[in-house]
Amino acid sequence: MMYLFLYRFELRGNGIDFVLNEVIAEDMYPDIDEKMKPLVHACCETLLRYRQLSVSNTIMDGNFLVIMDGNFLVMGEFEVMTIEGFVMPSIIRN
Repeated sequence: MMYLFLYRFELRGNGIDFVLNEVIAEDMYPDIDEKMKPLVHACCETLLRYRQLSVSNTIMDGNFLVIMDGNFLVMGEFEVMTIEGFVMPSIIRN
């Protein structure tokens, strides 16, 4: 089992940086940057409100959980995690 990060939001000064794993993203969609902009904008606005609760530089990340059997993909999942101990408000959590 391994985790591959697709993106993360990191605290930088008074703002938040969006970091995209471009090697993985370019294999997904040719226009991934355009498709991700609404998500990035909405997440940054929300995360800025709760940045004081963060205990690390990475406030949220999106990872692929990959389980392989030799050269074959057995299971693949995508998960979005906030930093440990950080609870998102229920209005944006499903």
